[in-house]
Amino acid sequence: MCIWLPNWPGQRASVAKSQADSGGEPTDSNARAPVGPILLFRRDPRRGNVVAFANQTARRRGVLPHMPLSQCGPLCPEALVQEYQPQQDLEVLVTLAEAAQCFSPIVGLEPIDSEVWAGRSLPEPQGLMLDITGIPDLFGGESRFGSWVRQWFRDRGFLTSLAIANSVGQAWGLANYMFRKSVQDRLLDWENRGSPLATVPDESDAAHEPWIAIAPAEETDTGMFARLPIESLRLDLVTTAKLHRLGIRTVGQLSALPRTALPSRFGDRLLQRLDSLLSGASETIRSLHPSPDLCVERIYEYSTPHRGDVEATIGEHLLHLSGQLKLLDQGALRVVCRVALERNAIELQGVDGDKQRCESSTSTPAGTASVLQISLYQPSYDREHLLWLMQMQLDSPAFQIGDVYWAKGVTTQITMAAPMTWKQPSLFDSDTVKHRDAIAKLVDQLSVRLGREQVVAPVVFSNPAPEWTYAWVPMTGWRRTGEEQETKRKLRRAPRRDYQSESPIAGPSPHHVWRRPSRLLGSPTPLQVTECDEKQLPAIVRYPMANTPVRSLQGPERIETGWWYGAMQQRDYYRLQLENGAWIWCYWDYRQKAWYLHGIFD
Repeated sequence: MCIWLPNWPGQRASVAKSQADSGGEPTDSNARAPVGPILLFRRDPRRGNVVAFANQTARRRGVLPHMPLSQCGPLCPEALVQEYQPQQDLEVLVTLAEAAQCFSPIVGLEPIDSEVWAGRSLPEPQGLMLDITGIPDLFGGESRFGSWVRQWFRDRGFLTSLAIANSVGQAWGLANYMFRKSVQDRLLDWENRGSPLATVPDESDAAHEPWIAIAPAEETDTGMFARLPIESLRLDLVTTAKLHRLGIRTVGQLSALPRTALPSRFGDRLLQRLDSLLSGASETIRSLHPSPDLCVERIYEYSTPHRGDVEATIGEHLLHLSGQLKLLDQGALRVVCRVALERNAIELQGVDGDKQRCESSTSTPAGTASVLQISLYQPSYDREHLLWLMQMQLDSPAFQIGDVYWAKGVTTQITMAAPMTWKQPSLFDSDTVKHRDAIAKLVDQLSVRLGREQVVAPVVFSNPAPEWTYAWVPMTGWRRTGEEQETKRKLRRAPRRDYQSESPIAGPSPHHVWRRPSRLLGSPTPLQVTECDEKQLPAIVRYPMANTPVRSLQGPERIETGWWYGAMQQRDYYRLQLENGAWIWCYWDYRQKAWYLHGIFD
């Protein structure tokens, strides 16, 4: 099964905006307000800010990808303009893929190539692939199963187009191009009027579910695929343009040509993609999780209230799993341990019978368990390191054993793994390079203790407003293929300064007028100017709590923002040296006609 999320960056931005407006609560697509035009831009080194993505409403008004953002103002003055963040799109898509494992144990992102496919403007995944062999019968058939999946995504505010076929190529082509025109029209209607999406029909109409394509089981029946455009073959732009110049628009027209002449003119990939669509040639779905064989389970003969017994069992499991990972030359990225619990039978012996039955039926749900999970930012099969991280979870207040609940079994599973990376040692590694492994392990420990979102690093954005030039993001994330990045690889970047040497960091000198403050305020605060000189510049300011004369002043530095950042900002920044020895960074706001403090030099 292929699940295509059309205009995925726009849908993700729309859902994020709706959740922000509602205080973080998930919103139903039926209750969502119109979103209007959405523009996502990126920084081009030669052309400046250009459009990376435009939704259907913006495209109908003449906005196209790669257009300079400055030309979009007259076309979409009320557009929601944000910086294109492929990392956020990918993380939300991976989160959906992990949650979609309720339908299939094998879920992965759609396969992509290094080159952008025809019909796509971004080289990023915009859909999911599921192996549903034998699963639709549990839901009453393929049509009914597709309805359940589509309703599941709709409850989360996403519009989807589904296809069920015998291979990855067939499912991808049907999902992306079988209903493309009707999906685009519905997206346009949804963006402008906020109209509800089509509801899931009842069981009698399940076979007529819109935007759910089911390929015939017979591989010889290719009539459904012959009507698809050649873009459904996942071809690059150059090959597609050549075929269009020859008048070939559909897969049926292409299949009618002699096969022997195609590789010499268009390459071998064309025949491979054609066989994948027409003949159902098999392709591998790269699941986000490895094989479930990396799992160990132990059921105690008698329930135990001792935390040490659980810790010893987890240690035995990790020893066994570490050996398996070492044979596979892989390391764990995520480990999940499930401790099955049951009520303390000894404690209940003195409880009244009616009270005991009441408590058992209300406060002791079936299948009670405590789930411990650790995530690593560098693949590792070091048993001691994994056990150290798991002990942090065992010591947390959320894991309670010994009083009310006793442990009756432990299951440990490696739910995410990656190949081990090896680096040849250098003869002259500095201390910065030498301790990267230790830093990566420290990041693992802090992430387990504090949470992934609390261990962050700054990322710089190309924004003229100083308060919008950076953001804090987790120290690792997902690649375009869905694989986790490694902390060690990020730390492998050459530092700006080797601390074994005395060479200074390259940058503005302490007396340079363009030097930025070491402490930037989160948001500018009003600065009281008591007296101005003949040029209307500050002569006496109130900082920090008393009037202080200005000894010297350097500036101005003019900073202006574009229309796509909201209300245009025009500021003149100055660096002030005060008589009390303080250096502050302030600006004159032309819109507010006031002075603001924005930074402090240490």
